[in-house]
Amino acid sequence: MAEGEHSLRYIERDSIMHRLYPLTKLAWVFVVAIGLFLYREPVSGAVMLGVVLLVAVVVARVPLRDVLSSSQLIFGLGILLMIFHFFADPGEPVYRVGPLTITDGGLHEGPIFFFRLSVVVLASFVLIWTTDIRDLMVSLTQAGIPYRYAFAVFLALRFLPLVQREVDAVRAAHAIRGRASRSGLVHRFKLWQRYMFTVLINGLRKAEATATAIECRGFGAYPERTYVKTVEFKPASLILVLIFVLLQAGLIYAERAL
Repeated sequence: MAEGEHSLRYIERDSIMHRLYPLTKLAWVFVVAIGLFLYREPVSGAVMLGVVLLVAVVVARVPLRDVLSSSQLIFGLGILLMIFHFFADPGEPVYRVGPLTITDGGLHEGPIFFFRLSVVVLASFVLIWTTDIRDLMVSLTQAGIPYRYAFAVFLALRFLPLVQREVDAVRAAHAIRGRASRSGLVHRFKLWQRYMFTVLINGLRKAEATATAIECRGFGAYPERTYVKTVEFKPASLILVLIFVLLQAGLIYAERAL
């Protein structure tokens, strides 16, 4: 199975984003999210989407095929949320689709919610693509978080690509045996139930094996833990956060002024 199919994984590159301190990139995601929740116009969200895409492809040097292969996860829920607001928000009727009515308020608010969700997911993917989870764990302990909790974050992010590989393997096995992608909706729903059962059982087995390995190594026996690889904070990495704070402030000011 091609490696590029797995979107929830660290992509090793020599880029500016990869060299930034992990907690700085985490703060960048929060800055992006806060600004998106303050926007009142969809144009600001579209600008932020373009900027974050530029950061992913140019600054972080993430291959475009990885961005495109993850587009369903990045934009799927955002599109559904936008369509929901088309019909749910109050306003003057604009279009009618059977018994449902699209309002002018929905046409305005829908894209705002689309960009609000999709851009945050994309920024989170950039964090995953450019951050070694071991470095993130070490930086969390340097920030004062107990290493047991930092290791829990490490395990959660480490299991994401493993679960994705399990889903891909089960889907491929079912497709080979019965062309699941061409079957009816009811049959495909039953197949998804089997997917979830298989992935759940395999996940529990991996969790049990991980717990046994942690116990055998005496994890948590000492109040402090040492690391072979150190992660150093460089004040220059705060430039990314500062740039986006200024960008967010400029977009918000432009909305209020215009």
